[in-house]
Amino acid sequence: MENEIKAIDYPFTVGEPPEGKEVVLSVRNLAISFRTDRGRGRAVRGVSFDLYKGETLCIVGESGSGKSVTNKTIMGILPKNAHIDSGSILYQGEDLTKIAEDEFHRIRGTKIGMIFQDPLSSLNPIMKIGKQITEVMIINGDHCRHLYEDSINEQLIKYKNDLRLLDIAKDEVKFLKRSKAPKDKIEAAKAHLAEERARLQPILAEDRAALRKAKGEARVKVKEFKSEIKARHKELRAPILKRLLTFKNLSQDYADFISERRRYVSELRVTRKEAKRRALAIMKEVGIPQPERRYNQYPFEFSGGMRQRIVIAIALTADPDVLICDEPTTALDVTIQAQILELINRLKEARHMSIIFITHDLGVVANMADRVAVMYAGKIVEYGTAEDVFYDPRHPYTWALLSSIPDVDSKEKLEAIPGTPPSLLFPPKGDGFAPRSKYAMAVDFKAEPPMYQITPTHYAATWLLDKRAPKAEPPKIVTTRIANNLAKAKEAEKHE
Repeated sequence: MENEIKAIDYPFTVGEPPEGKEVVLSVRNLAISFRTDRGRGRAVRGVSFDLYKGETLCIVGESGSGKSVTNKTIMGILPKNAHIDSGSILYQGEDLTKIAEDEFHRIRGTKIGMIFQDPLSSLNPIMKIGKQITEVMIINGDHCRHLYEDSINEQLIKYKNDLRLLDIAKDEVKFLKRSKAPKDKIEAAKAHLAEERARLQPILAEDRAALRKAKGEARVKVKEFKSEIKARHKELRAPILKRLLTFKNLSQDYADFISERRRYVSELRVTRKEAKRRALAIMKEVGIPQPERRYNQYPFEFSGGMRQRIVIAIALTADPDVLICDEPTTALDVTIQAQILELINRLKEARHMSIIFITHDLGVVANMADRVAVMYAGKIVEYGTAEDVFYDPRHPYTWALLSSIPDVDSKEKLEAIPGTPPSLLFPPKGDGFAPRSKYAMAVDFKAEPPMYQITPTHYAATWLLDKRAPKAEPPKIVTTRIANNLAKAKEAEKHE
């Protein structure tokens, strides 16, 4: 029996995670705009999704649909003319849209890594590859500092988040004054600021006290950590020093003393020798041959595929929980694309990472995705598992994308998507895809469709799912391809 299709409100819920799945990153009602000479462009307009631990979420759509802007917001690397209008990005209990830039360095690159489109522009052309890989490890390799920061992290996040609420109220007053808003609006904003200040003062006082206490405890913890390491290495060095004083095997004893000293330093911070050892191991892991020789080469001495492997190696140095891949195979030929996709899948399994994969190619999505979010004109128009989107697509835009994928088994002619995406300086009133869709109805030009829940895992925003809408079938090329794929799957099962 077919599940009942029901409409739900924006920002739409994305359902409970399946049993055994843990939500690593949660995006809700994210809206991003850009200030331009021609007005404010609404690049992202109410995006919601969850990323589960150990899964790959593919975000697919044409250029300009808001894919990269969404993920640059997660990384905290939006340009200065960008503004977060609404929404939240929750990671480890912290809203990434509200933390200050000086706090983002704890997360960017270490907890959440990113692979960019063009590997050549991501690498410094006049710096050797080895130095580019080890640089981050050495800069962020102070173990004592990490212990201190981890110990005060919870209290610091709470203090920063509460302080940010006050800053938002202050910014609102400044914005209204700059924009010469009506006096009553400015006065209302000032009154709200006074209320927020009165409400938050005692909370911030408690936060500061808790943070001071946490800092004191963290300093004690770091001191104990250093003392423990020092005591252990002093005990290990004692017999070496005794042997040195006998002068019987001076060269070997001195080498042992230096080796023990290096081990002591490496427990406090990442040394250059340790960084190089890790870099060579990661280069080997991502499939770079002769890593010892390649370590001392420059980016121009590598092919496009090898440069992309280097960029992946740099992203992996901090062992991130989340890896964002922003169309990492766009500049590569087909055979190298397949190798890079296979490499990313293998690394995901080996390191238990969660991946957000951005692409405009549904062929790539088929090889990568556990779940898929289809974006158009700054919105997610369809969202579900890979099986939902590929075997039961419901949005006309998803049908159009599937119709444009070459397929050796289908004799149907590929269908191009007519027209161009709408200008987000003037966002469409109704369904953004309506002017390009042969399935558009009058209502699509007048009202934005709600998000319809088809199954517990499958959502689509199209008026075609309304009970009053006429029945619409996907293009023949899509139905033929789905039938062929299902037949192949059944045949494969027989031979297993």
